[in-house]
Amino acid sequence: MAPLTLADCDELARVHVAVWREAYAGLMDAAYLRGLREERFAERWRSRASASVGTSPASVTSVTSVTSVTSSPASSPGGADAGGPVTLVARDRAGVVGFVSAGSSRDEDPPTAWELWAINLLGRARGTGLAEHLVQLTVGDRDASLWVVEGNARARSFYTRLGFAPDGARSEHEPTGTPEVRLVRRQA
Repeated sequence: MAPLTLADCDELARVHVAVWREAYAGLMDAAYLRGLREERFAERWRSRASASVGTSPASVTSVTSVTSVTSSPASSPGGADAGGPVTLVARDRAGVVGFVSAGSSRDEDPPTAWELWAINLLGRARGTGLAEHLVQLTVGDRDASLWVVEGNARARSFYTRLGFAPDGARSEHEPTGTPEVRLVRRQA
C-alpha cells in the first residue's frame, strides 16, 4: 500500500463518475448522471489527498493489487482497532478500479459509531471478492451503518450477505430525491 497522491486524483475521478453512471442508471435522474463532471470529482479528491498530508499516512491509501492485498484488518487503516476515517483506492494492472471510504457516522442520531460512507467499483472488479475485502479492511468486525439507494438490488444483496439489515430509517439523495435506506450491522 502507498498513500494516495495528487497524481491519482484525475484517474480516481474518472472511475468515480463511471461507477455512478453505471450503478445508478435507471435509479437516479439520467440528466443528473450525465451532468456529473470528472473535473469536480477530481477537485474533491485533490482536496482529500491534500488534507491527508501531515495526518496518518494510512488515512488515504492505495491498494495496489486487486488480487493480493497484503494488509490484514487488524493492521489496516480501518481495521477493527482504527478510529479515524479511511479511504482505500483499489487498483489492478490496468489502473484504478474503485475505492471505499469509512469513518465516524455522519447521522444526527447514529445507530452505530462507524459508517461505511461509500464503496464504488468498476464492473471489471465485481465478483472478484475485492468489495468484501475492502469492507473488511475499512469496517472490520465492528458495528456499522451505511446508506444505500433503495432500488439498488445488487448493492443491497451484497450488504445483506455481510450482515447488514434495514433499520427503518429512510432519506433522500438531496440532488435527485432518490430514496435511500439505512442498513445496520451489529456484531453480537
